[in-house]
Amino acid sequence: MPHENDKKNINASTYSQQIKNAAEIGKHSVHIKQKERRLRKKIKKLSRVKTFLRFVLFCILVSGIYFFITLPEWYLSENTFSKPDMNTVEIINNKLIPTNIIYNSLRQIRVFHIPIFAMSVAPIKHELYKIPAIKSVYVRRYGFPARIKIIIRERTPMAVIKTDLNKLPVAFVTTDHVMVTNKNFMHLAESDSTLRILVKNPEFRKDWTVERVEYIDKIAKDIETYSNEKVQYVDMRNSNDVYVKINSTNIRLGILDSSVFERIKRIHTILPKLNSVGEEVKYIDLSWDKVNYFKLRKDNKNKTEEQKQEQEQ
Repeated sequence: MPHENDKKNINASTYSQQIKNAAEIGKHSVHIKQKERRLRKKIKKLSRVKTFLRFVLFCILVSGIYFFITLPEWYLSENTFSKPDMNTVEIINNKLIPTNIIYNSLRQIRVFHIPIFAMSVAPIKHELYKIPAIKSVYVRRYGFPARIKIIIRERTPMAVIKTDLNKLPVAFVTTDHVMVTNKNFMHLAESDSTLRILVKNPEFRKDWTVERVEYIDKIAKDIETYSNEKVQYVDMRNSNDVYVKINSTNIRLGILDSSVFERIKRIHTILPKLNSVGEEVKYIDLSWDKVNYFKLRKDNKNKTEEQKQEQEQ
């Protein structure tokens, strides 16, 4: 059996080893805590550096944006509209309205010292919509250099009103029911598809209205349908004796009463007989309800002045 002294020695040795182990564990724990403390200090320092760098980058970004938007290429000059030029204010797609008329309408617009991308285009549109020949306006803004492009969409003339075929119109009516009487817009109002109406000293807003022009346009379209020819003009200089010129001849409609559309339907029956008439026809008379006849330019002694060709409808 082991001796008691040996037991005491073993217990003392075990206790000493435990103390030694505890000391080593304590040293290791202190070392870990020191490492953790140093790591926390590094993290805090790095966080402060990151915060400072973010602040510096923010300041640089704000300064860059401020410098960028304050460049002179973003700003229009004060006399952009008072003394316009095509490099700063470009106007395109205008065919009826002269460019100088559009420039003149913009002269009163005030230019504020703000970047062009922040500038309101409402004043430009407001002034241009005062021109009756303009249907819609699109405004595009550009920088470097600052400039504006104005895209005009004009109204389409449907019919022009003239006092002489060889002179400019005195007014025209558009396809969207607007009458334009400003003489500055008349030089390009006529086209191959525009109806010409001859009148004598028209009084607008009284004798001539949009509704009346549209009514005459409907008559002209019916004549084109039944004659299969283009109407060159409608002579309304005598409202009680209306003539229509087509490619092959003239058509006399007389008074434009409620029966005019029924009388127009007879064109397709009488028009083919033009070639059978030996003499030149002055006009086809459709002013009577149920009677059609040719008016000849030269009268024969053995013929009456009017060669009637009655056709019951």
